Amino acid sequence: MLKKVIFFFVMGIFLISCATVPTTPSPAKTPQEIVVKVEAAEPTKVTVEEGQKERVNKSMEVANPEGRLSQLSFIANDKAFVKIFSGLSVAVVTRLWNDLVVLEINTEIRDVNLFINSPGGDAFSGLALADQIERARRKGFKVTAHASGIIASAAVPVFAVCNVRLAAPGTIFMVHEAALWKWPGRETASDIRSQNDLMYLLRDRYIGKLVDNSKLEKTKWEELEKKTTWFSADKAMAWGLVDHIE
Repeated sequence: MLKKVIFFFVMGIFLISCATVPTTPSPAKTPQEIVVKVEAAEPTKVTVEEGQKERVNKSMEVANPEGRLSQLSFIANDKAFVKIFSGLSVAVVTRLWNDLVVLEINTEIRDVNLFINSPGGDAFSGLALADQIERARRKGFKVTAHASGIIASAAVPVFAVCNVRLAAPGTIFMVHEAALWKWPGRETASDIRSQNDLMYLLRDRYIGKLVDNSKLEKTKWEELEKKTTWFSADKAMAWGLVDHIE
């Protein structure tokens, strides 16, 4: 009997507790929604619809829905802008190739502005970038180079082959011999001869780009390259490597 009394007493307290728990309504949340859509229309814009001030609609509209530009490039109106603000590498070559393909196939844009501030880098990458720019020119692109900071080593032929070469007054240029970095190890005479052939091939291609796009002859560029030569934008303009200083 005592056990039953205790049981009903406990159950009564439990039911009372459950019945008296306050039910505070959760505060109403302000609805926030971000809508991102891709359409073949105008440039990026942000709009807030009337009567729905709490909702933000961000509309990102691009003119090339079937292809994307890399982080190097963007489009404004009827021009494309490409940034090379680092050392040259295979990744930079790949991105520029991607962007030129997207522009050629998915847009009517043929006006490309290339902004360069680069200490150079991989010689093969620099020559490959120069080749891509020359190929783009043959396909009807106009490439305007804007130099600032430093244009050195492998970046010089990239700048040189553009249709129009503009430089900020303080831009510094530099040409030098190619260098071959190797881990210590065993090499045969044939290895050394092969590497020597490679260095001469690189030198001929590098200097060839400069000769074809400046006023200086091959022997002069060979002399400048051999001793590592730093020169100003004014000197580059006198040598025919820069078209205008701005």
